[in-house]
Amino acid sequence: MYHRNLIAIFSFFLLISCNSTRAKIDKNCMEQHSSRFSEPENSLYNLPFGVGESYELRQGNCTFHTHSVENKNEFAFDFIMDIGTPIHAARAGQVAAIEERFFDGNNKTSDFNYVAIAHEDGTFAFYIHITNSGVTVELGEFVEQGDVIAYSGDTGMESIPHLHFHVIELDDSCVENNVIGACSSIPISFKNASPNDKVLQQGVTYTAM
Repeated sequence: MYHRNLIAIFSFFLLISCNSTRAKIDKNCMEQHSSRFSEPENSLYNLPFGVGESYELRQGNCTFHTHSVENKNEFAFDFIMDIGTPIHAARAGQVAAIEERFFDGNNKTSDFNYVAIAHEDGTFAFYIHITNSGVTVELGEFVEQGDVIAYSGDTGMESIPHLHFHVIELDDSCVENNVIGACSSIPISFKNASPNDKVLQQGVTYTAM
């Protein structure tokens, strides 16, 4: 059972800007954190799309663009996909926050739709750029891994329709300041990705097995 205040904190403003490009990789970041990635077979996460479906990872981890250390977003993933593509829960959990009132193509940094899922270990997954009225779950609802939770879109500041996905863990600084966007993203692998890369590579098309 999740503590009530961990869910309530999502009522505060989350700021994220995603402009999905094949950005230059920060090799120092990758080298520093390479040991933090679990082996795929030990991962708790599936790719956030349907089994048998394939999507290109347009921007991966540790870049000098929006997935940077400065943005605390260095372990995020941008998968190119058409508006209306079903988004699946990468891991079981409880719906902690939703936003679905914004419209595709608005190109406004702060006006993006998303779903946040709280996991039993206190981490939270964000699924961002959801289409208008594209969330299929309710606040507080428990979802199983693989459940459809939303449909992808083109909301917020981005150059091409894609799903932005990342996982955070709460730390003292972001909780005290009530700014979820200041919480650090964490490195994850995917147990059902093909190719079965420990660290997903941008420019590669991945299939959910």
